[in-house]
Amino acid sequence: MSDSKGAVMLLEVRVDGADREDPAALEALGRAKLMLEAPEPGRTWSPTAAPGVTGSLSVRTAADAFAFLHRLRTELCADPAKPRVRVAAGIGLGDELEGTRLAREAFKALGRRGRYLTRALTHDPQANVVLAALCRTLDSLHTGWTRAQWQAIQRRDGGRTLQEIGRELGIAYQNVSKRLIAAHYSLYREVLDASALVFSHTNHAG
Repeated sequence: MSDSKGAVMLLEVRVDGADREDPAALEALGRAKLMLEAPEPGRTWSPTAAPGVTGSLSVRTAADAFAFLHRLRTELCADPAKPRVRVAAGIGLGDELEGTRLAREAFKALGRRGRYLTRALTHDPQANVVLAALCRTLDSLHTGWTRAQWQAIQRRDGGRTLQEIGRELGIAYQNVSKRLIAAHYSLYREVLDASALVFSHTNHAG
């Protein structure tokens, strides 16, 4: 097995229940652009001419795709004062040519504004069956998170303790724990890591 190749993600960022010209929606989309355009070794963002924030993100290391997608979603959803943002992603394993082809196929399979927001494809049909189940599980979890849960998850991802998060949010650390448990955060992290492992270690064609 090998994870020597990179991956391509086709992304669409949209704001729930807001007009595209709404100032809050424009600000939220602007934050997404800043994250995607930020210079980062091994990562290249290529926007499309479509309205909103859409385009392809190439990553040098395939395993980084799921981690970045999670971080993007978390940073865009963790502030209760901001509009809720959804990020749809089709992820394809491989170089620019093969990865883009698979990413397009994966994104198309999501449908328009459906329940599921994540799909990943490789050339291996068996790996794709596993990835489909893993991605559906991820989406079933994170699409149900409340803004309070996103807040706790963002800070927990950053390595803060329950006590530190509680002090920052002005709540008891026990309530931070309750938020993470209700979000099934430990399970989500396990599924996220498993998704990256299956995706990046699938044998490449040729």
